[in-house]
Parts: sequence; structure tokens; C-alpha cells
Amino acid sequence: MDRTEFDAIQEELLANIKTAQVVLIGIGEEFNESFQEIEQFPQLTSALEAVDMNPTLEWTVPFLERLYLEQTKDGNQIEAYRKLYELVKDKDYFIITTCIDEHIKKTGFDLERIVEPCGTYKMLQCRAGCSEKLYPAEDITQLVRQAMIDGVGLDSLTQITCPECGASLVFNNITSEGKYVEEGYRAQWEKYTKWLQLTLNKKLCIIELGVGMSLPDIIRWPFEKVAFYNRKSSFFRINGSVWHMTEELKNKGISIEMNAVDFLRNCDLSHAN
Repeated sequence: MDRTEFDAIQEELLANIKTAQVVLIGIGEEFNESFQEIEQFPQLTSALEAVDMNPTLEWTVPFLERLYLEQTKDGNQIEAYRKLYELVKDKDYFIITTCIDEHIKKTGFDLERIVEPCGTYKMLQCRAGCSEKLYPAEDITQLVRQAMIDGVGLDSLTQITCPECGASLVFNNITSEGKYVEEGYRAQWEKYTKWLQLTLNKKLCIIELGVGMSLPDIIRWPFEKVAFYNRKSSFFRINGSVWHMTEELKNKGISIEMNAVDFLRNCDLSHAN
């Protein structure tokens, strides 16, 4: 896509955001943290090397990932989120994201307007799913952090277990082994669905960013349905590989063949007002 074409699409998107009464945003796989930059943190790299030499320490890897996420303040995804925030900060918006890294929360968005149905690294759950109880992850994360700082080694730690059944505790997200407990996001999901119900007769701008086909029933298919039934909606689908729009939405939807993170990073915010 050349700059002239990009600018034209950007102008249309900005115009639709400006005139919209409500903005619905979906964020998918292209925003997932890849952890490729973890080598920038020597303590984390050394800890991962220790895990490679001692497979019994595998359980600590998600905690090392959380520590990496806590220390990561910049990067392409975060830059893209900052651009998105500037575009919608004054609108009545809601965001549904399948990302579990919580980078979006580092950029000013109202946390009451975000739902994360795939979980995060904030809470722990029973690996066996014996109950819907969730447990704060901070204490064990701090122990892992302290073990690295003190140089005593990860093998000095004991894996935390479920107080109900004795199974191991894992992070409450879809990447963890075991049965995913959905209790963590249900309250926020209810807020989202109530908000969405009130958009039916409003001028709605739908922005789908980097949503692929790994979990299409969370964002992709529902967004298509919302766009179909709301006659006042506009629909922007931005994706580097699966940008295609359905036949039913070809008159109100705009497909943009570009990685969504790159698209936002290239947006010129001077045109936003």
C-alpha cells in the first residue's frame, strides 16, 4: 500500500470515528506479545537458561513471562495502542481483546471499557479447574523475582498448589495448561454486552484490528453480525493476512490489507482533530 492510498484510508477511518456516537474495537492476534525481546533482560535470560537445564522448573516460565511484561514499557504494540487511544479517547468506546499481555493497560484506556475474555497474567487458578476460585499471582511472582535478584536459583522455590484439591496453580488465561476458568472476565463481559445492546440504533464505528481465525467466535464473527444488523454502522477490518470482508458487508465494510500494529503506528495523529 503506497502512502497516498494509506492516507485516503486513514482519512476515512478518522472521519467515521469523529462522526460516530459509539466505537466498538476488537483486538486480536497481531497484537500478541511474542516475547522475542526477552533477551534484553539478562536476569530473565539466565533464569530461562536454568529452566532449559532443569525441566522441573518449567512451571516458573509463565512467571518469568509476567516479569518481562511488567518491565516492558515500550515496543511496537504499545506504540500502536498509544495511537489508538489518541484516536478514541474522547468517544464512547468499548474494547474486546484476545490478548493476555495487558499492554493495552499501559496507554491510558479506561479499564472499565476493556474486556479480556482470554484471561491475563494477573490471577491464578487451579490447573484441574476444581472450582472457579481465583488467586492473586503477585506473591509467587515476587518470590520468583526475589530468587533471581538474590541469586539463590529458581530451584529454591516450591510450586504453589490449589488449597482446594492440591493440583498446581496456573495463570488464569487460555495459554495455561488445564481447564480455563472463565470467572475472571464474566463481570466485565456483562458490562460489554449491555453496552453493545445500546448501540443498535446509534451511529457505530467498528474497528477490528489484527483479528485472525484462531478464535473467530470471540470477535470476528460477532463483529460481522453487529455490523450487519446496525444500519448506521461502518466496519474497518485491518489485518495483514485475513483482511477479507464478507459479501453481506461489502457495502459498509472496508478491508485493509496491512498488519494492524503497523497501520496504527503509521497513523498521522495531526489529522485526528
